Amino acid sequence: MIDTEKVKELTDAAIKEQGAFLVEFSIGSDSRIKVLADHPEGITLEKLTAISRGIEHNLDREEADFALEVSSPGIGHPFVVEEQYAMNVGRLVKVTLQDGTVHEGDLAAYDGDSLTLTWKERVPKEVGKGKRTVVREEKIELERIKETRLEIRF
Repeated sequence: MIDTEKVKELTDAAIKEQGAFLVEFSIGSDSRIKVLADHPEGITLEKLTAISRGIEHNLDREEADFALEVSSPGIGHPFVVEEQYAMNVGRLVKVTLQDGTVHEGDLAAYDGDSLTLTWKERVPKEVGKGKRTVVREEKIELERIKETRLEIRF
């Protein structure tokens, strides 16, 4: 049987050693250890390998057999921890609110309690024909957010 607390401590230590942060940690009923880690500057394969080795070399396969999977959250994975918001300031995100409303824009700011989205919108001119581009901004409290995902800009 795998000691969950021991594995979590080893995981935290290995991640901290690489200057990274833990996004998700789980141990399945089939003894599959799943670790998602990221780094403020983006996680590299070398850092993920070092984290994996830091965990695996301190566990005894004779004591309990296990499968270890260490990876980055990936572009489609929703934000789970505060560090993900902070590291993605300036990037395009899609925010789904608790009421189902969806906002898409640049993550302009994050202060721990809320985030600020900005986007450009075409609106009719006040005088004359045509439209003009304006920059909109909205501050959204974290408790109103159901999910935030990074979007790819083409």
